[in-house]
Amino acid sequence: MFNEIALKIEEQLAKGSNFAIAQVIDRIAPSSGKVGDKALILETGELIGWIGGGCVRGIVIKEALDVIRSKRYRRVRISPEGGTRETATYKEYVMSCQSKGTLEVMIEPVIPQPELIIVGKSNIARKLSLLAAAADFKVSVMASDADVQMFPTAYQVKDKVDFRSFKSVSNTYIIVTTQGEDDELSVRKALQTAVKFVGFVASAKKSEDIRNYLLEQGISEKRTRQLRSPVGLDINAKLASEVAISILAEVIDHFRNGNVADNMPVHEKETDAELPSDPAGEKFAEDYYINPVCNVPVSKKNPKHVVEYEGEKVYFCCDGCKVSFEAEPSKYIYA
Repeated sequence: MFNEIALKIEEQLAKGSNFAIAQVIDRIAPSSGKVGDKALILETGELIGWIGGGCVRGIVIKEALDVIRSKRYRRVRISPEGGTRETATYKEYVMSCQSKGTLEVMIEPVIPQPELIIVGKSNIARKLSLLAAAADFKVSVMASDADVQMFPTAYQVKDKVDFRSFKSVSNTYIIVTTQGEDDELSVRKALQTAVKFVGFVASAKKSEDIRNYLLEQGISEKRTRQLRSPVGLDINAKLASEVAISILAEVIDHFRNGNVADNMPVHEKETDAELPSDPAGEKFAEDYYINPVCNVPVSKKNPKHVVEYEGEKVYFCCDGCKVSFEAEPSKYIYA
């Protein structure tokens, strides 16, 4: 099992995907999970490895997905007595399984360094490429007539704007700094991706003009409002290098703090629904069911119990949840 997890970790790192590693760090018998047991949890909710079955598995998947989003580790204690203690890095759950054992699990996020796609070959683009590479970003550049001599530290340089080869968007940032060369087309293509952070280097007037163009081209108002332009923190930048620093600072701030749902501005929360489809999120919704008793995900492919209620299937992770539901189903379905 360890070899399988190690290979999967290498595979996810090569893809640039986010994931979490969970390990049992404490145990009071009886429980199927043992100290040292570990598992890999993907953004899709898939769990590879072993940290225990029943409600433990569902709880770990739920918390791991939140750990990936927040980029912060969390200890989770699951015991018969439960508890109400909860902090950003610790949470308690009731062990609803009939085994009544206790487990404590450490869940840590693995977040690859972000990828920065720079569109354009302006002086700002060149300075930004150098700075981002120095900050360990994976830098890709797209611009007509661009070459590796212009961008020696870039991971790859393409001579046209085409985002189809970029599969993972979890940690991808796009900065359009075309400086008058196909600005409108480049920004429109960038916003048609699922990347949440798209920045455009422009004056306030140019930014307003580009948004009007986007609306005319059928880009939704909500998605258009997501365009970050003028982009870059306000540091009174004058030189191209200073502008590049301000842009990179905003990208880093977003990567470390700003793309967690609880920290997002209200207008960004509202625009999430306008983003192109998220394959990982769709797969999670398709493969998992939220247990109405303990509110943790249950794999539809391998549930402990399935109960038919009012023409719909209800999936359970353990005997305890099934018993509680059958005693008073309306309490959980209509709560």
